[in-house]
Amino acid sequence: MTTIAKNQSSWRRALLLMLALSLLPIAVGAGLYFFGWRPAQTSNHGTLIVPPAVVTIDAPRGKWSLVLIDDKDNADRLDELRRVRASLAKEWQRTQHLRLDASPTALGPLPTGSVIIVDPDGRAMMRYAPGADAKGVRADLERLLKYSWTG
Repeated sequence: MTTIAKNQSSWRRALLLMLALSLLPIAVGAGLYFFGWRPAQTSNHGTLIVPPAVVTIDAPRGKWSLVLIDDKDNADRLDELRRVRASLAKEWQRTQHLRLDASPTALGPLPTGSVIIVDPDGRAMMRYAPGADAKGVRADLERLLKYSWTG
């Protein structure tokens, strides 16, 4: 075998090895996804709504919404949601907070005092139990705003 043929085969081997190594993480990720593997623990504080439910609320679309489900005028909890928005610094303009008298029909009955995060397209993404910690709501909303381009 000539030296040119040896060089070509070593270059081919190196190229195939680099290609295989670069495709390996994609193959592992696809395998985990298709076999249904999910992490045992998540870092979100609320409950993820899977699949996201489309809700109709009487508020302008195009903003992330913190929706309080409450049949009475609970000014303290609504003020807490306002403070969550204010703590988002420059991202607060992408959000709004409001109160609904009853749970949206798409989500079924929710206890009064529950909080729902609704995306700019009107889909409920996460829900929180009554009395959930505002720091957890803020952390989840901050993460959603960080990785979303809408709203």
